[in-house]
Amino acid sequence: MANGRPAGNNAGKLWIIIGLMIAVFGGGMTLVTNNMNEKKIDAMTQQCEDDGGKAIVSKEKNFLSTGYSFECKQ
Repeated sequence: MANGRPAGNNAGKLWIIIGLMIAVFGGGMTLVTNNMNEKKIDAMTQQCEDDGGKAIVSKEKNFLSTGYSFECKQ
């Protein structure tokens, strides 16, 4: 520090705020990604059915994210 005073408690509060902002941003991005993936799976399922196939989709739900397995049988 330029004035020679220790940072004290304000530096700790700043890092807590930064950590919370990162956590909120990460959680928001996870939700947006899950929503986009679900829309893509719906579109792939519709395309498969339009082509005369049968779509097989399995979901694996984790804590915050969802994993998908997609197969189109003709």
